[in-house]
Amino acid sequence: MKKVRFKNGLQGKGFLAALVLSLTAVGISTYVAYTGTIEKKDEIGTDISEDNVFFYETEDVSADQTGIPKNTPNETTEETADAGIIFSNPKTMPVTGEIINPYSNGELVKSVTLDVWKTHDGVDIAAPEGTAVAACMKGTVTEVNNDPLWGICVVIDHGNEVIGHYYGLQQSLNVKVGQEVSMGEIIGQVGTTAEIECKLDPHLHFGITQSGAWCDPIAFINE
Repeated sequence: MKKVRFKNGLQGKGFLAALVLSLTAVGISTYVAYTGTIEKKDEIGTDISEDNVFFYETEDVSADQTGIPKNTPNETTEETADAGIIFSNPKTMPVTGEIINPYSNGELVKSVTLDVWKTHDGVDIAAPEGTAVAACMKGTVTEVNNDPLWGICVVIDHGNEVIGHYYGLQQSLNVKVGQEVSMGEIIGQVGTTAEIECKLDPHLHFGITQSGAWCDPIAFINE
């Protein structure tokens, strides 16, 4: 009986020692894994906070707060015509050349062709036949016609109640009704189709109306 107890005691102690060693190994492994995780977390946290995260501060703005610029209906950076119309587009002369017949501003002048006194509601710009004619501003072509007196005519709505009149062009045109054009875009060529001014050298008859009234095209372009 004593031998049996002695052997059972050794076997019990051996099992207990093995159990203690196993628990110790598990504890060490857990500690190492936890420590590695904490270190990795610290590395990731440092990397995110320093390099990869952008913080934006927001601030409520009150309408009564001072020092903040506010837009008003009267503020504009665009040029304003004498009539009070604001033009947001640049302007250019449709043709470069000598003004051989200026705008008469409602005054009667002698027509060389008709030999009568009448107003001249545009300007005649001398240019060789076939010279390209450009739109003075961007806009939309509203009329293309062959007038018995003014010949081949193109009318462009330039916006803000500004209408451009380009008369005496050649038959072949670069635009049609409804077409949108840019400032400086070629719409046709100087011709000799205007019978009412046929005794003058080849030229473009160029006129501008603002709110339905004729105005000086040169002054309009230079404003």
